[in-house]
Amino acid sequence: MRSGARILLPVMAMIVATGAALMGRAAAATPAPTAAAAKSESARPKPGSPAAAVTSAPAKPVTSAAQLAALTRDTAKSLANARVVRGEFVQQRRLAGLSKPLQSDGDFLFARDLGIEWHTRQPFDSQFVLTHDRITQRDEGGETLQISAADQPALTVVSRVFFALFALDFQSLSQDFAMSGIDTKGADWQLQLTPKTAALGSVFKRADLEGDATVKRVVLQDANGDSTTIELRAVRYDAAGLTADERRRF
Repeated sequence: MRSGARILLPVMAMIVATGAALMGRAAAATPAPTAAAAKSESARPKPGSPAAAVTSAPAKPVTSAAQLAALTRDTAKSLANARVVRGEFVQQRRLAGLSKPLQSDGDFLFARDLGIEWHTRQPFDSQFVLTHDRITQRDEGGETLQISAADQPALTVVSRVFFALFALDFQSLSQDFAMSGIDTKGADWQLQLTPKTAALGSVFKRADLEGDATVKRVVLQDANGDSTTIELRAVRYDAAGLTADERRRF
């Protein structure tokens, strides 16, 4: 795994980011308050009162696969008709010894049956494509690099985690991660994944996800102390599937 860590790290970043996008609808939009709700709001205890202290108690994390599935049940419904997920990203990589983060941006494409394309457009053009059995990297003006699961066994783990995230298969994810989630009831929901296996732990030690109606941010803490922050924007769920050009890229 260590020999492929530099190649797999950006891929792991997109895996977690895409999984977060798919889980982003776990917090459904809050309906407009009714008159009764407004009255109830006005009767809420003032800050500092004993009752207020009870009301403001932090939400208790949920950790079981069943609880996490319940937390993301609205997402599962939206995924039922989504064959493709598209979006944009801004990624900042913070490295020890550098005062400023390295920033890149681009877009991603998730295809239910095929995999994901993570396309960096700035500061240079670079494309990662991950499928069940291979990783392909294409750099502008450079050679295409391809790694198969036969050559790099760690790719099997990467693919399993990726597709389990897409399917919201928490039973499968529990093989590789200690998981906890928080529904903050009106604020951003939060999800944390901590690798159980040495293979994944050599790439990142923790992933923190947060969002509301859609994912807002993914933070990966690397095993070596570096970190990657990914902001996802303009996430779109498409039932129509891939275009002919998109399909060719896989």
